[in-house]
Amino acid sequence: MASALCFVVLLCLTCGLWTGANVSIIHSVLETVCPAGWTQFGDHCYIFQFTPKDWADAETTCVAIAGNLAAVHTKEQYTFIKDMIKRSTGSDVETWIGGEDATKEGVWLWSDGSKFDFKLWPAGEPNNAGGAENCLEMNYNGNPNDKNCNEKKSFVCGKAL
Repeated sequence: MASALCFVVLLCLTCGLWTGANVSIIHSVLETVCPAGWTQFGDHCYIFQFTPKDWADAETTCVAIAGNLAAVHTKEQYTFIKDMIKRSTGSDVETWIGGEDATKEGVWLWSDGSKFDFKLWPAGEPNNAGGAENCLEMNYNGNPNDKNCNEKKSFVCGKAL
């Protein structure tokens, strides 16, 4: 009787572990696919939002859909997002992404908390023109640019897979 009980316990444990393993595999696969409407590049998903908002409202909108304004760490990532915007709009629309130096001038941060290692500024940028440019836009004459955060622009949200 004791050996039969031991067998039943082992069988139940084995079934439970197997089921858990299957759930884990399924969960892992689902986490590598972007939600509907989002576009994948590398290990991130992006979505272009047409509705113009100021930088803070754009970030709030991205957070509400489980993301942040997009952080850009490589030229390839920047090019991908720029191309995604052009496919969506037919032009190089000025668009908010997640960089800002509003807390301390010249100390740029990404809204998602990742390290700000952005090296794609054109000559003379960021320039904080008029002492009021603390947010990062793409596509200002085709380039990144610091801009007044209160301006309303389309924006790109991003999130890690």
